[in-house]
Amino acid sequence: MISEQELAKLSYPEMPKIVSNELPGPKSRQVIDDALKVQTPTRPSVRGTLVIEEGFGAGIKDPDDNVYIDLSAGVAVSSVGRNHPKVVEAVREQATKLMHSAGLVSSSTVKLAQKLSDLMPEGLRGECFTVFGMSGSAAVETAIKFAKAITGKHQIVAFEGAYHGVFHGSLALTTRENFRVPFMPLMPGAIHMPYAYCYRCFAGFDSKTCAQACGKYLDFKLNTPNTGADDVAAVIVESMQADGGYIDPPIEFMKALREACDKRGIILIIDEVQAGAGRTGKMWAIEHYGIKPDMLVWAKAVGGDMPLSGVTAHKKFYERLPQSSQVITSAENAVVNAVGIANLEILSDPKDDLIGRAAKLGADLKQRLLEFQKTCRLVGEVRGRGLFIGVELVSDKDKRTPLEAKYMGQIAKTCEQRGVRVMACGRNGNTFRLMPPLVITEAHLRKGIDIFLEAIKEVEAATAN
Repeated sequence: MISEQELAKLSYPEMPKIVSNELPGPKSRQVIDDALKVQTPTRPSVRGTLVIEEGFGAGIKDPDDNVYIDLSAGVAVSSVGRNHPKVVEAVREQATKLMHSAGLVSSSTVKLAQKLSDLMPEGLRGECFTVFGMSGSAAVETAIKFAKAITGKHQIVAFEGAYHGVFHGSLALTTRENFRVPFMPLMPGAIHMPYAYCYRCFAGFDSKTCAQACGKYLDFKLNTPNTGADDVAAVIVESMQADGGYIDPPIEFMKALREACDKRGIILIIDEVQAGAGRTGKMWAIEHYGIKPDMLVWAKAVGGDMPLSGVTAHKKFYERLPQSSQVITSAENAVVNAVGIANLEILSDPKDDLIGRAAKLGADLKQRLLEFQKTCRLVGEVRGRGLFIGVELVSDKDKRTPLEAKYMGQIAKTCEQRGVRVMACGRNGNTFRLMPPLVITEAHLRKGIDIFLEAIKEVEAATAN
């Protein structure tokens, strides 16, 4: 396993490091002011207070030279850290030979597709083909298209709390209202079912019973006449729900999905955009559940510093897709391919064992958070695997009342002012998702979590009766 000394060379040595008298500093404030004039208001970062000028490993630096520990990894993208030396070298080497592929077959595309095939979970490994894109939303759009073309059906089943993207089709599967409502009507044929979010079970069941109930209801919906799900092409599910609250569902739920789809020949699409590529302690989060996907959607950490996504599908579907029916001009960029290959090689290197390290580091972190939960009245639940951990905050543990947005914002702002970036998520916006780069040192992770927990304790004290 890679040593802490080796990992320390992959990030800024001193983190966090706040040198500005106030945040944002003057240079950052100017960038934000300029962004408000010329960038779209639909981009959340334009309304933020943090500007990124440089990045290295688990850290980001703003224009005023403040350095932050990034416990968000660029929204689970920078798993091998920003500007990893092997990635930078791959860019340099490939950029001198070929960048835009002009839609032609290139050796870099074939090599990346083969690497993905070798690393896919059981059921796809060595028996698959891949189509490439440039974002998770684009990959989900492709998966939807493929499922419809293969089956001749039009309905797509997704889950409550899902985030599958923000394009017309993928947005119909996403349930966050502020994303959806302004852009109605969306793609027809989307059906949403309960996800096994057992901390907030829709029926008030315990974890095991909740998982069974969600699975049984899906089976009933798909395999019973006159339920309205009469033309289902596919079920798409996040192996671990991300924007919905960093939810790690019970194994029984995932197994029930596979069985329900098998009964009716429905394609099961696993969305690994945020949980995949080593983050949960396995290459793909679905491997924790022992089920075989028909298609797997991936993005984020596979491309890391470059925009890269794709759908990897079982080879049995190859002849059932219309030839020459999909053109994406800038997909299969050779530099992006080289970065994807480099990222996968770094993640799968048995000598460094970043994925095994993520499992161990995450288990230790989760145990620390569970201990903190015992003494903090605001921590309702700690969940997740590896470095995919959710901390759901509540104002009342017995009633599980979500912590108010103003206090969530206060915690995030306190962390930022002290040099740590954290991000919230969840249906009620009351869950912090801890998703640091897999290359973060133990010392940097410990320091970042210290600051995070201090911020929670300060809100706890301020809200005491």
